Amino acid sequence: MAAEKARTFLDQAISARGVTYSDISRLIGKNPAYIQQFIKRGIPRRLNEQDRHVIARYLDVSEQLLSGYA
Repeated sequence: MAAEKARTFLDQAISARGVTYSDISRLIGKNPAYIQQFIKRGIPRRLNEQDRHVIARYLDVSEQLLSGYA
């Protein structure tokens, strides 16, 4: 269930920051639907370490929370 926690947390953090899934996808150099697919469909199962690092810095959140193991 760690991945589900990470997806829920990321969804809330994106909403709180007032940005879109597409904004975050582009931030990490992925196609515009990448984060939406991660959050809504669970694909990929986990974000890779570098992507988590970039997203965490941008959203000003703990990288551990994005892994689901906080």
